[in-house]
Amino acid sequence: MRWEADVVIVGGAVAGASTAHALASLGVSSVLLERAESFPELNRGDVLQPLSLGLLDNWGVLPSIEAMGGYEVVASGFFHREHGFLGEWGFTDLDTAHPHQTVLRHTNLHRALYAAFAGRTDLVSVRRGARVASPLYDDTGEVLRGVTGTIAGEPFEAVGQVVVAADGAASALRRAAGIGFEERHTYAHEYLMPICPRPAVPELDHRTMRYVGAEGLTMIIPLDGGTEVRVPFQIPVAEESRWRALSAPELWKRMVARAPVLESAPGPVRGGWHSYRIHLRHAERYVRGRLCLVGEAAHVIPPTVAQGMSLAMLDADVLAAVIRRGLDGGGVERELELYDRLRRPANELALAASHEQTLAQAATGPAVDEHVLSDYAWLADPRRCREVAERVAGLANTTAEQLGILDVPGGTHP
Repeated sequence: MRWEADVVIVGGAVAGASTAHALASLGVSSVLLERAESFPELNRGDVLQPLSLGLLDNWGVLPSIEAMGGYEVVASGFFHREHGFLGEWGFTDLDTAHPHQTVLRHTNLHRALYAAFAGRTDLVSVRRGARVASPLYDDTGEVLRGVTGTIAGEPFEAVGQVVVAADGAASALRRAAGIGFEERHTYAHEYLMPICPRPAVPELDHRTMRYVGAEGLTMIIPLDGGTEVRVPFQIPVAEESRWRALSAPELWKRMVARAPVLESAPGPVRGGWHSYRIHLRHAERYVRGRLCLVGEAAHVIPPTVAQGMSLAMLDADVLAAVIRRGLDGGGVERELELYDRLRRPANELALAASHEQTLAQAATGPAVDEHVLSDYAWLADPRRCREVAERVAGLANTTAEQLGILDVPGGTHP
């Protein structure tokens, strides 16, 4: 089997599927190779930021997100188990076409991205169950032409002018290209991710809740139109096995102790024992020759302020414009370096900001309870709250259109 397109994308999760949509919106063809034959049930990546919603709208994906039951969230409140409500910040007064987050289960987000390919079969060739084995080079052994692999035991070649590695944090293509992946910080905590029915309280009406305190961060995120909530809560890495050994009633008791609002939930935990390890990692470069990295193949960010998918979609947006520019100007490989120069420094800032918020919100120990009122006094300052909302929404980032990448095809780099 042999497939040929302008671009070969390895990895068909959010980063890879978003890249295919971004390319198709500019008339660039791709073959999308995804190892999984079905959509994964993962307890992560539920929150789409306002900037991401704008990109998905531009790509024609947003109607599929809404059809899958995306739930709008307009604000995020902070709470303490003893002091109660500390304050909130929100999106409703931001200058953006989508002044809210949209929450959708990760598996349904995958389904929505793929449902939106239905009208783009001329530009996107989806190949599920594709196990990529190795890069494919030209006769000189120097120029990357695509990848080889198997589907159901049958060999294939996928050939294009650019290869995009969207194959996750353990990216085999990144390793094959010899691109370093630095572990910037090793966190001493992780999250358990149980799901339960939504407590019937107004604080969760199109809102998320964050309990901070001596034991760390507990988040409550509405799912499925607000009928359920995901409850990521922080535990020490060394204690994972002990927490997993708890019975469902004991786990529930400890969750309620951390987040008292859960006591009003009409039912117990419904599963979701998946644990989420926290990392801060960054590739030393995003481009080597005709290979480009997007999403977690390029950067891994803590989930504290839900920036992972937003950065992946921005990667897709900028890379697609750079590739279109290269195809129009006759110099794809030269233009690809522009993607590295534009996206890596921008993501560096986002990683640093997320790291700062992770250290603040996930702090543990008696001093957290002692100083919580003063530490979160900024929530009473509308200016500070707006700054946080703008940063989380992604409005401090720049899209391909704002960068003017396609304004002068083949001309001077922005």
